[in-house]
Amino acid sequence: MNDFLKNLRTTGKKESASVKKNMDTNYFTPGERRMSKERRPSAFNRSNSIPEKEARKQEIQDLIPVIAENTTQLVKEIGRMAEVSEMIMESQMRQQNAMADFFESLKTFMANKQGPDDMPIATTSYASGTHYTKDDIISTINRMRDQGATFSTIAEYLRDKGIPTFSGRGQWHAQTIHRLCK
Repeated sequence: MNDFLKNLRTTGKKESASVKKNMDTNYFTPGERRMSKERRPSAFNRSNSIPEKEARKQEIQDLIPVIAENTTQLVKEIGRMAEVSEMIMESQMRQQNAMADFFESLKTFMANKQGPDDMPIATTSYASGTHYTKDDIISTINRMRDQGATFSTIAEYLRDKGIPTFSGRGQWHAQTIHRLCK
């Protein structure tokens, strides 16, 4: 019975793998690894490293004037970029000052100009021949629209001033002003 149990225990075990993993994460089979004396010589050989260092040192010394010249050129270009940037800022400041002057002049001009409130009140109808022409009324409407007045505000203004409609009948309405503006 002991032999039977031993057999049962050993048959469940896995066979040991023939491929092993070493510490360098390289896989090798047991017979393929070289012995240290069979390995290739190292790439770093102390006897050859001194001339290589001298050659690299000479290459670096040869590159120093090129690097210095490129650095000088780079500094000059950065200086030019700074000058151009400064000129752009100055022109933008002049542009903003000119715009401010323009709007200040426009404000002064509009303050001195005759507005729609300065129109005289009409006493007779358009049909009977008042001094308001169709062009005068339309220019008044357009001027008020430019100043931000709504259609109903314009209609109310025309009613309050007594300006008759083009037909001479009825009153001014917001819808009529809207149609005229279109």
